[in-house]
Amino acid sequence: MARDAVPFDAAFDPAQERTLADALARIIGDRDIVMLGESSHGDGASIRLRGRLVELLHRRFGFDVLAFEADFWSVTRGWDDVSQSEQIRPFAQSNIYDFWGRAPAVDGLWAYVETVCRAGGRLDVCGFDCRLKGAKARSGVVDVLRPVATAVGLPDDAFEAFVRGYAALQSAEFDAPPEPAVQEAYFAALARFVSLLRRDDAAPGDAGGQVLAELASLDAWARFAWLGHSRDEAMAANLGWLIRHRYPGRKVIVWAHNNHILKDSSVYLDVRDNGPAAQIAAMTDAQKTALSYVGAVTSRAFPDRVCAIATTLGRGQFSALSHKALDGSEIDFSVTRAVPPQAPDSLEAELLNRGSEAALIDFNGLAHDDFFRSRLLDLSFSAEAPYGRGYDAAIYLRDGDGLA
Repeated sequence: MARDAVPFDAAFDPAQERTLADALARIIGDRDIVMLGESSHGDGASIRLRGRLVELLHRRFGFDVLAFEADFWSVTRGWDDVSQSEQIRPFAQSNIYDFWGRAPAVDGLWAYVETVCRAGGRLDVCGFDCRLKGAKARSGVVDVLRPVATAVGLPDDAFEAFVRGYAALQSAEFDAPPEPAVQEAYFAALARFVSLLRRDDAAPGDAGGQVLAELASLDAWARFAWLGHSRDEAMAANLGWLIRHRYPGRKVIVWAHNNHILKDSSVYLDVRDNGPAAQIAAMTDAQKTALSYVGAVTSRAFPDRVCAIATTLGRGQFSALSHKALDGSEIDFSVTRAVPPQAPDSLEAELLNRGSEAALIDFNGLAHDDFFRSRLLDLSFSAEAPYGRGYDAAIYLRDGDGLA
């Protein structure tokens, strides 16, 4: 694979680049959902590169929706309030995880979104994460939903049960789940709210349909935080609603972690290394069957439309505190850690030995049982796995960098 990788300049000009564009055209084909991943949220080099890839996909391929693994409510509704380019940075900084909303590494991406906005072009931004960590959700969910609940006849005590559960999610999430009675009342209130909305024949694509999707996501967030249910299933449901009803007929770029864009869960389940082996061995058959990823669910829902492109690093640095941003906090981008040494038999080591600064590797020719070693699933561990089942391609960057 390393021998056939397509080298390119990591600092390419999206308006001029031909080699990478031609290689991407062969990989993407006529698919209209392209997922761009990263092996760590602290991988500033990948974020900078993917900012240029978004511009390339927008300019050359007509992709005009950018969907983040970020707050479904805040990012999707918040974008509706953006009408001037000057509003874009504050919107991103207050509603999207810090590593994608505020970090200097993402300046190029938001500068391009601003440029498109000023020119009167179209590049819409949305989010699909069920975890609501943006400012708009923290301050507005209850205020927006209360009049809707009143209009459809949801009793006040049911709405207040929802408010108590939502407050628990915002204040503690995983750390201190509320008492079972509070959880049950929250789920019951949401179920009744949904039933009343459906009685009013809310169409999937109208305002009532959006509220139905948001209520389903609020239910899923609690089941993820309190009961250990799948976050990926919930995110995929939100992404599916965005593709079908918010942006039908549009070409969508999905911006997420590598492990979320995986198109086949067997890539993880068939890992041959000791690292994840104990966790996999402890899973029941039912858990293995239920294991899923945004990429896998979306690929089933939209057959032959999804292209997943992961990224990986050879050496260098990455920001070490990115995980702390997942609760909505601001982080110190300057604290870095070295990219772990690459195993001699890994894809990354082979590309390092070849001296490539950046390269695109096409996985479409791999067989179902072609295993190789890489850090594609996550920068934290190297694993031998059948990556070609889950990704259409990978982008290798020799030199990692932090978010600052």
